[in-house]
Amino acid sequence: MNVNKLAMKFENLKNIVKNHSYLSLEDNGFLTVEYVREVLLLEENVIKLRLAKNTVKIIGLDLSMTNYTYDSVKITGKIESLTFDGESRERNA
Repeated sequence: MNVNKLAMKFENLKNIVKNHSYLSLEDNGFLTVEYVREVLLLEENVIKLRLAKNTVKIIGLDLSMTNYTYDSVKITGKIESLTFDGESRERNA
């Protein structure tokens, strides 16, 4: 396969992935959210994040965010609920 074709396929894959967010919940106490666009609210019992296509509100007890990376976060605490709101609007950069 031509290196240029391979590079173009990789760039297309990156663009597809950037339009999706992934959540992984373990035992109601550990949530990983990948491809976070913005932290909208950070309180002890409520965290709200803007994702690629919508927003998610995490409600629980003693919530905290750790392991920040460029576009993902890990949330710990006793997670009671996850609520997804409608379409998120991308900001023009």
